[in-house]
Amino acid sequence: MRHLPIAFVLLASCADCPCPCPCASPGPAPLTIVQPGQVKWEAAPGFSGGMMTTIQYGDPVKGPYQALIKFPAGAAAQPHFHKVDEFATVASGTLLLGTGETVDESKAVEVTAGGYVHIPAGVAHWAKCTSDSVIVRFAPGPRELTPCSPEKPAPNKAAAPKGVTAKDVKWSEVPELAKGAMRHDPYGDGKKEPHVFTLKFPAGVVRPPHWHGADECVTVLSGKILFGQGEKLDEKKAVEVPAGGYVIVPAKLPHWLLTKEEAVFTVTVNGPRDIFYVNR
Repeated sequence: MRHLPIAFVLLASCADCPCPCPCASPGPAPLTIVQPGQVKWEAAPGFSGGMMTTIQYGDPVKGPYQALIKFPAGAAAQPHFHKVDEFATVASGTLLLGTGETVDESKAVEVTAGGYVHIPAGVAHWAKCTSDSVIVRFAPGPRELTPCSPEKPAPNKAAAPKGVTAKDVKWSEVPELAKGAMRHDPYGDGKKEPHVFTLKFPAGVVRPPHWHGADECVTVLSGKILFGQGEKLDEKKAVEVPAGGYVIVPAKLPHWLLTKEEAVFTVTVNGPRDIFYVNR
């Protein structure tokens, strides 16, 4: 299900033109909030074994894009490679990640919920889930997949996938966001390009109204987050999003959030990282 296009443009209003008219800007789109029970799953292209997917945002034909992929226990993605990087956070369950053009579970890396994998372009790899699992997958280019075969060997022999389980994630304090807030930055350069980072907020965090120059996709991994939009924080209008839900935040849309309990969430930004506070 595609909720929003990959980018938004705020058109300048036309002062000399009678409105309504095509040149009058409607402003940014509102938040798109998808609760866990509202996710629209469909069969994952190129995979079997009951694997399901949904597009969170972007265009998989053109890229970049992000998707949720649901693996039933025992489902496996056979050896394959991609033309672009693949980055995925394990939202729930346990993923076995293997390198190479044949499956050898004895050499697999086990990545539990809260961990992540980074697979460089052109690297042969495979995956299997030992329990029902959901991953949050980001690709900086179009969706494609090439099964490994003698006729089509993987072109990148110099690199290898990286699997980091939850206990090995390197967190850093970010007191400028909130007391006790933690962050890790596993993929992309936040200064100049689309990137992915994960935040861990304790209970009691209040992020005042602010906006960003690029779209964001926020996927809740654990706990709950209360989201709202507008230039004034009004907790009565907040929408609670628990683990498994996600929020699309359009560029330049003032929004805010708060936590009542510890929450961990991954954020994919379609551009450089920035933040502009409404009342500062």
